[in-house]
Amino acid sequence: MRIAYFWLTPQGKELAQRLQTHFGGVVEPKEDFAKTVRRDFDQYDALVFIMATGIVVRTIAPLLKSKASDPAVVVLDQQGRHVISLLSGHLGGANDLTRKIAAEIGATPVITTATDVQGVPAFDEIAKRNRLVIENLGTLKYISGALLEGKTVELYTDIPLSDPCTHPQLCLTKKPSGKFTVVVSDRIFLENKDVKVLYLRPKSLVIGIGCKKNTETKHLKACFTEFMQSYKLSPLSVAKIATIGLKQDEEAIIKLCKKLKVQLEIVSDEEIKSCDYPFSSSEFVMRTTGLKSVAEACSYLASNCGTVLTGKVKYSGVTIAACRLALPPLKL
Repeated sequence: MRIAYFWLTPQGKELAQRLQTHFGGVVEPKEDFAKTVRRDFDQYDALVFIMATGIVVRTIAPLLKSKASDPAVVVLDQQGRHVISLLSGHLGGANDLTRKIAAEIGATPVITTATDVQGVPAFDEIAKRNRLVIENLGTLKYISGALLEGKTVELYTDIPLSDPCTHPQLCLTKKPSGKFTVVVSDRIFLENKDVKVLYLRPKSLVIGIGCKKNTETKHLKACFTEFMQSYKLSPLSVAKIATIGLKQDEEAIIKLCKKLKVQLEIVSDEEIKSCDYPFSSSEFVMRTTGLKSVAEACSYLASNCGTVLTGKVKYSGVTIAACRLALPPLKL
């Protein structure tokens, strides 16, 4: 976590430097305080202020955008007696950072988010802890609200749990159908308007792509969309796209990666040639690339030989395949 520390008194500076020694980050100068905060707000994961809370609130108020993107904001008094989680407690990680700072300096953590106070699961925090993408953030309030009212929430997950689910309000289900449900999956399910479903998407899919030279970006994106819809896979779960060295500069593939905000992994010819997995092959692919497979082989090898979800799927001048990465157990 990239942290910026702010202070206004000598005591505050001393405490900031102490925290920097333990947690890393940058201690900003006192001069140009408001200007520096504006600059750092979008550049750091967390801002830690050692000063009065009112000063912090007035300074950051014009900068606030969304709980999905705002950084964690933590406030300490200069004596280090209290640590306040002020902003982005769950998604931004302010609550967790507050606890860690309080433990380090022997302070009292002040956390006011309702789920923490009442001791019910916070699925935005669970999403952050497990690197899950929240697909429909607006539904989170209904799930949290149900838990706070003492209602039961069903949990469907394709990822095994690290520990048994013991919370009395969470009910594991094999089919997402409850009135309030949380789904942890890279798969797309049929919608039911009468059910509030929160989708948490793991970064579990590796998409292998092969295409003719100078394939149009629009065409590749259309093929990708059709592929994901046909196999009911969520684009938010794409961890990376993989292709061969011959295609590493293909503009359409590069632009698709940028659109999805994922990395492009290049699988070497040697890896493909030495792999004994029975990939489907074609004379055309062998003739043009010297390889028995492109999309299917790249998906499989870039997923660390993960679960094969599709074979090679052909479109006009494009081939696509998908594999699933093995992920660590889900921590509630």
